[in-house]
Amino acid sequence: MAFRVSPGVTVTEKDFTNVIPAVSTTRAAAVTMSDWGPEEQRVLVANGRELVSLYGKPNTNNYENWINIENYLGYGGSCTVSRTTTSTSKNACFLGNETGNTGELIQNSDVYDAGYTSSVGAYSIYQDGNSAEFIAKYPGEFGNSLRVAWVQGTEGVTYGVKGASTGDPVRAEGVAAGQTQAGFSAAALAVAGASAAIVGDTFTFSNHTTKYTVLTVDSTTGGVTLGFDSALSTAVAAGVTGSWEFKYKSYVERPYTSSNLADLAGGTGDQFTILVIDEDGKFGTAGEVLEVFNGVSLAKDARDGDGNSNFYQTVINANSKYIWQGFSHVGVGGGSGANSPIQGAGGTGTVFGNVGRSYSSGGGGAYGATSSDTEMLTSYNLFADTNTVDVSLILTGAASASLAGSIVDIADARKDCVAFVSPEKADTVGVTALSTQVTNVKDYRNVQLNKSSSYAFLDSGWKYQYDRHNDTLRWIPLNGDMAGLCARTDNVNDPWFSPAGFNRGQIRGVVKLSMNPTPEAHRDDLYIDSINPVVSFPGEGTVLFGDKTLQSKGSAFDRINVRRLFIVMEKAISTASKFQLFEQNDSFTRAQFKNMIEPFLRDIQGRRGITDFKVICDDTNNTSEVIDGNKFVADIFVKPTRSINFIQLNFVATRSGVDFSEIAGG
Repeated sequence: MAFRVSPGVTVTEKDFTNVIPAVSTTRAAAVTMSDWGPEEQRVLVANGRELVSLYGKPNTNNYENWINIENYLGYGGSCTVSRTTTSTSKNACFLGNETGNTGELIQNSDVYDAGYTSSVGAYSIYQDGNSAEFIAKYPGEFGNSLRVAWVQGTEGVTYGVKGASTGDPVRAEGVAAGQTQAGFSAAALAVAGASAAIVGDTFTFSNHTTKYTVLTVDSTTGGVTLGFDSALSTAVAAGVTGSWEFKYKSYVERPYTSSNLADLAGGTGDQFTILVIDEDGKFGTAGEVLEVFNGVSLAKDARDGDGNSNFYQTVINANSKYIWQGFSHVGVGGGSGANSPIQGAGGTGTVFGNVGRSYSSGGGGAYGATSSDTEMLTSYNLFADTNTVDVSLILTGAASASLAGSIVDIADARKDCVAFVSPEKADTVGVTALSTQVTNVKDYRNVQLNKSSSYAFLDSGWKYQYDRHNDTLRWIPLNGDMAGLCARTDNVNDPWFSPAGFNRGQIRGVVKLSMNPTPEAHRDDLYIDSINPVVSFPGEGTVLFGDKTLQSKGSAFDRINVRRLFIVMEKAISTASKFQLFEQNDSFTRAQFKNMIEPFLRDIQGRRGITDFKVICDDTNNTSEVIDGNKFVADIFVKPTRSINFIQLNFVATRSGVDFSEIAGG
């Protein structure tokens, strides 16, 4: 408190209401391959719908890890997902000349932001003097399904055709009555930047009563051949007036002129519409319009009515789920200064043509069939830092023993989460003899994995379940379900309750198990080695029948409920303790600390997590040597509750005249 030199009143506050913060216990981490989505970037997913929206549906290359994540989400938790890369990952590109599209690797928004400049960016592709106008947002073949349509002008959808002398796109040569195809001049169709027609466009000619729909497009050198939905009843001759109607006209609003470009640069018709189209149906339905950006501007300094940038590059990069704008066409189309149009037809003062570019599908997009263990581990390492990402549960998916061991090491180093592991598929799937399955899983635990950790949990195999996305049955590892049982336990009870048993251990969606250790002797054999059996009981469902961690040494921490209890206590109390840093190490601070954490521990005691506790934080453990070392010490003693793993029922028959107290001793 500052010292006053004259009389007055000073008001101060002391806050003694500090409490232990709540900590997340249902946040999982997982890695998967997928057809779409950001690579090597953490994304929070809340449910299966979001998983599909972000990463596409499961396929034959990724279904094991993909459905494993979906299984976890079905129990009520959330999951931070990273899409792993492959050696062949590439983003599809849309080149100005629409030929030789070469993929480029932009894994995620961080990579794009780090390598892009406003004029010629690191990800601008040059091919015969043309740049990549647009680039698919993420690597993968899905990007090859995208079409980008660029619609300009006041009419927006229709483009007049007449006069062979001016480059008539409709050629009379070789077009006879009744012919179903007509040749079109590529040069004429390139007026105002327009490319060839696309499937679904329509053409009308003044000497025809029929409107012709384009069914096929075959681009060749010097022209484009179009296949119509009906035969031409009359030959199309030179000089015939016609029009080209854009397929997606209903999505296009009438453009207008932005005031700043008109006032400062003299330009008109600087605004246009960009459509992103799923041409091949990879994202849903073929021909579906995925995004519409109406009224974006070609001027770099254009603003909308709210003062936000309306420059098409800025709008697309900030809002599109499917494409990056790869290159801003500085200097193309005329104009001068900061307010010049970036691209146009004929420069400033000219209204743009009615139909602009309609880029063919992106090319060069690739992903690859599988990721290596090294690539998968790179993605898992995104979850290694406790300061940047909050994780409670880690799904290993269909990991090899080597990769699973590395993931367990991550959990061990973090000390605030549990890694869930399943044996390798070949250990139980397709193995007919139960005894052999048990031996294989024990070898996996003791030889291949060979880990002792209270931050890891090993189940007994895989489950056969329905894949609703592909209408088939799949073998999926169980570790997503195991982590899901923990999430469900946290929602209905608390983390310090065991996720096993008939009350909380019921597993969803099981058609059959790869290994069903129904004989108790086999379950004993697995449990001795800290392998938690998953068992299908007739009429009672499929149940997790164990709660051991992978810690080999017998202690309280060889049970997952105790380990998760201590994770909650340690994470919450350590988070609250940060506010004691740089305070005075005196009796007041120590008392304040005790008054903060003791109610927290009493609450856990009342919720059956611990049976008793004691907190020592005084001059007995904060000695002068500790204080002089600028340290603060608190000793927290707790007695954790234990789960029941074994029930013994003793029934004693007695004679009718016997008093029970004589036998029972009381």
